[in-house]
Amino acid sequence: MYKNRVKQYGVCLNASSMRHQRLSARPPERGTLVGMTRETKHTPTPTQDEYVGFIRALHLPRYREIPAIDLYMDQLLTYIEDSLRALVAPDEKLLTASMVNNYVKQRIVPAPKAKRYGVDHVATLMVICLMKRTFSMSDINSLLTVSAATHSLDRAYDFFCEAVEESLRTLFCGEVATDHLGTWEIAQPEAFAFAVSVRDSRQLTPERRLALSAATSVANKIYVEKCFELGILDGTDRQSSRKAAHHG
Repeated sequence: MYKNRVKQYGVCLNASSMRHQRLSARPPERGTLVGMTRETKHTPTPTQDEYVGFIRALHLPRYREIPAIDLYMDQLLTYIEDSLRALVAPDEKLLTASMVNNYVKQRIVPAPKAKRYGVDHVATLMVICLMKRTFSMSDINSLLTVSAATHSLDRAYDFFCEAVEESLRTLFCGEVATDHLGTWEIAQPEAFAFAVSVRDSRQLTPERRLALSAATSVANKIYVEKCFELGILDGTDRQSSRKAAHHG
């Protein structure tokens, strides 16, 4: 049943491949992300258990997994759409050409070369698309500036992706999939928690604390929205609650 639902509402994206391919139905794996393309965004909403299973296996494409070839605008939009669609509302405008052009004009994103976008563009836009739902563009620009001054883009981007993933797993699953976040040890939550916990937070640099706080905010925003979208109420879905109220 789970495999069939995956086929209904998503496509598996192999982030290391040069192009997106629709794959046969199968549960999400490490290195893949189940998302909803613009063509499939009106498909049935997954159940709570299915979405929790998706979060448990969630893997955002890391810097080295982003296609090494430069992408034209349509390819760029498709890549980010497929990578992040399952984390936002089905009808939300995640990224458009006008948005990209506006970010370039504001100098938040570097200008493309010959109308093509490279790995740095993709990584930066992935972060923007996740953070803009919680932070203003001014705050995002400040966060990116601080990050660029202290860490290389690949390290900063990978840290943010991992922090978002583990924050989402903490919220949805009450567990984490790794013992470390970057070089810092994280604790396995005893139950559902509101944020991923670093064992000795005093070791975190101010820049890493800022990045982790941003990732936690992004994850909490997604969690609240999905609770409403999926009908999650005190651990039961809305359909079950309605049935209980009707029989009561």
